[in-house]
Amino acid sequence: MSDSEKPAEGEQEHQSRRQKVKGFIKDEFLKGKLKLEHSLGLGNKPNTIPPADPDIKGPQRTVQLGWHPVAGFAGKWFAEKTGLGKLITEKTHRCPDPTQHWAVLVGEYAHELWMDEHLDVIYINEKVKLEEWHTFEIGKTRFNDEALRQAGEMTIFSMRQKQPGYNLISNNCQIFALQLLDAIQVGKHREFATSFAVYKDAIKSPSKIVGFFKTQAEELPDGETEQQAGTTTEGASAGGRPPSEVSAHAVQVMQENTTQVDDHHSFWRE
Repeated sequence: MSDSEKPAEGEQEHQSRRQKVKGFIKDEFLKGKLKLEHSLGLGNKPNTIPPADPDIKGPQRTVQLGWHPVAGFAGKWFAEKTGLGKLITEKTHRCPDPTQHWAVLVGEYAHELWMDEHLDVIYINEKVKLEEWHTFEIGKTRFNDEALRQAGEMTIFSMRQKQPGYNLISNNCQIFALQLLDAIQVGKHREFATSFAVYKDAIKSPSKIVGFFKTQAEELPDGETEQQAGTTTEGASAGGRPPSEVSAHAVQVMQENTTQVDDHHSFWRE
């Protein structure tokens, strides 16, 4: 081997070691990033709804909207990732405030929009610890827990079709809660059965549940009759409000209980 070849081999060995070090650092960075995101709660979570046959014609159940804060370091990270910090700085020249996370609560479970590691919206559920939530009774549903889970998955699919990524204003937990509430409330059973059939067809997942929901929806009174039942003692929505007014009331509750950025901009509306 000539003396001129030795430096070339040494340089190649040096570059090889450097590439290995760079690859190791990149791998460790990605592992650390994933670990951080999981520690903040991003990503899919185990389903907490016990296995059961779905049912959309059971006894009426109380539906609540609830929120809890996403605060501290997690709130700061979330604010930076979703553009909340920039939004508040541009509008008010203040530091980011903790965000508010909204969900639909029925029985023992909360049905929620969350985000995966890419900040795309996903559906999750969890067992409710009431002391952690600020809750507001909104209306009624006949859906059991499994039917609510199916409705939550359908709602997220519909949102992802329009915009997969989370957006503070246009694709957030509040919009999910309102859309889910509209799908499951008393009097909307036939619309739900139709929407669910379209959803299953879109994801190319034939299911006996589609026919089951359709049969159940046809066995219930029509929407108007169901909504009239909503004003009775057994079926009354919060404050005796008929189901036809539930969605508007839910919007009002959210607007009144979501932190205002300033007089012209809130986390809820532009």
